[in-house]
Amino acid sequence: MKEMEDKKMKKSLSLLLALLMTLSLCACGAGSKSASYEYASEAPAAAYMSADMAAEEAGYGGFSAAEGANTAGEPGSDAPETDPSKIIYSASATVETTDFDGSIAKLLALVEENKGWVEASSMSGANYRSIARGSSYNRSASYTLRIPSDKFELLMGSLSQIGNVPYSHTYTENVTSQYYDTQARLTAYQTQETRLLEMMEKAETVSDVIAIEEKLTELRYQIESLQSALKNWDRQVSYSTIDLEVMEVSEYTPEPQQSYGQELWQALTGAFRNLGQFFKDLLVFLVSAIPTILVLTALFFIFRPLFRKLAARRREKKAQRQQAKAGTEKKE
Repeated sequence: MKEMEDKKMKKSLSLLLALLMTLSLCACGAGSKSASYEYASEAPAAAYMSADMAAEEAGYGGFSAAEGANTAGEPGSDAPETDPSKIIYSASATVETTDFDGSIAKLLALVEENKGWVEASSMSGANYRSIARGSSYNRSASYTLRIPSDKFELLMGSLSQIGNVPYSHTYTENVTSQYYDTQARLTAYQTQETRLLEMMEKAETVSDVIAIEEKLTELRYQIESLQSALKNWDRQVSYSTIDLEVMEVSEYTPEPQQSYGQELWQALTGAFRNLGQFFKDLLVFLVSAIPTILVLTALFFIFRPLFRKLAARRREKKAQRQQAKAGTEKKE
């Protein structure tokens, strides 16, 4: 008699848990269409099936995977109208300057003024020795900047204060749908985690506890992955990325609104200017190489007699070998 009462109590408890699971999942499905099919058909069903099998073995009566599944909608739904859009802004630009050091200082001041920071930077150009020799290698610098999204357009418009901007391009990526889909899936997984924890508190056998812990481990991994994705999107939405290259030039790139004759004239003058610069650099190189040439010339005249003596000895030895060889042939 007592065993029958225990079985009835266990069956009642199992049915109550199944009802609570069904209601909670239906509520999650009604709150967001995006988490419905993918989440219900894979993670919840698998979790409930394992938990149901463990409960059935313990005599709880259990519940089916179909009762825990939620098919309220399809993934890929639009974000709720009350939630803000999630748009990632990024840009790349090139700035020419005739005052390299001054432009770099202005750029860093603009970044600080707009509450941003330099995520990465690199610089290349002539060293002090090259500059002292008169070399005219132009310097350049590359920056990856992170700027608050509400300051993005302001900073892009301020690049003309640094120098000439021959190239600028802005990119936008709307991740609103993906963001809220992921957020809805996260909510559903967290609800599932809560229900599994409630089941664990009422589990009476080791097999039930092991089965639920396995599903909790899988579920928490999914939760951490979704939380990481949401945080990454939040960072990209809150702070825009600007890839900027600052180039030192002797003169700015001319405006494109020019006649064909003007383009030809500029090409010709540019060619002569580059030719003149080549001979200038060549002259600087030759002047800097004069000490080396003098030392090599002096060494040549110092060791020249020695080289001549060595060459004469080699000739004598060669002649002696030829004579000895000729004498041997005559004897034969």
